[in-house]
Order: sequence, then C-alpha cells, then structure tokens
Amino acid sequence: IKKAVRDLITLCGTNYRRELDGLPPLPVFMNRMFLGNPGTGKTTCAKLYGQVLKHLSFLSLGDVVFRTAGDLGGAVVGEAQKKTLEILQGA
Repeated sequence: IKKAVRDLITLCGTNYRRELDGLPPLPVFMNRMFLGNPGTGKTTCAKLYGQVLKHLSFLSLGDVVFRTAGDLGGAVVGEAQKKTLEILQGA
C-alpha cells in the first residue's frame, strides 16, 4: 500500500510537470484489488487507501466499494461484463 501511494504521488508530480511543459499527462489508475486469505487485512487496507486518496484530494469521497467474485460473475454469456460495468458505474 505504501509503495502504491508513493507511486501515485510521484506520477501526479510527473503529470504536473508534463502539463507545465505542454505535454499530455500520463494515465492515472487509482483502482486497486486487495487479494489474500481471510483475516489478512484486505478490508482494513482498502479503507485506509480510500482515506489516503481523499486526504490527498484525489477523491472527493473516501468511499470504498467492496465486492466478491460472486458479485461479478454471471450465469449466461455476457452477464458478467454487464454486472461488472454496473458496479463500476455505481462506484
């Protein structure tokens, strides 16, 4: 998590300098997946990550959206993509 936040801050600084030089900014991806066994702190890390992004003014809200693999899967072809898009648009 610490490295991801440091890398994000560095990238934002790089983009600021690029904009001053008239160059297009590099893409910034703030979404993260926290994977691991139960009880390893995934939820805690995700909440802290959201709070850090809010504190750095990268997000207006520090909300974290929690989903499981079952929330993303579908019973028929194409349903998983539809469910995933709905979750992302609602976030």
